[in-house]
Amino acid sequence: MTSDQTQPTTAERYRVSSDAVAPDGNLLAEDGWIDMEVRWLITADSVGARQTVVGRTVLQPGSKHDIHRHPHAEEWEYVVSGTAVKHVGPDSVRLKAGDVVFVPANVFHGLENASTTEPVVTIWGYSGAATLDAAGYELPSEEHA
Repeated sequence: MTSDQTQPTTAERYRVSSDAVAPDGNLLAEDGWIDMEVRWLITADSVGARQTVVGRTVLQPGSKHDIHRHPHAEEWEYVVSGTAVKHVGPDSVRLKAGDVVFVPANVFHGLENASTTEPVVTIWGYSGAATLDAAGYELPSEEHA
């Protein structure tokens, strides 16, 4: 390190800019990720989190996250802009900018853009796990479909 470089502060090490994080190119439609731009912001890898994941998703019209569940983590989702339909268990709720919804661990849930013309942007997170693998990701079996 040269003399004109400084060590980042503790707070700076934990700051993540969503624009600096590349969208995850490994999420497949056959696994329920339908035309979604997902950025994993706070994770074990990015900041050393142990019990938290925070991400940002953009769903264009026609995009959705199919029904799935996380056996080992609770989830919340906050709508930044646009409108969406969140499915939680057997129920569905329409969301608009400023709404947040909670999903208990192991409950099937999904999200779809409710607009035919505008994207929906959400910030979401898991509590109880710091990676998708630790949260678990299960699609419904045929009996739950």
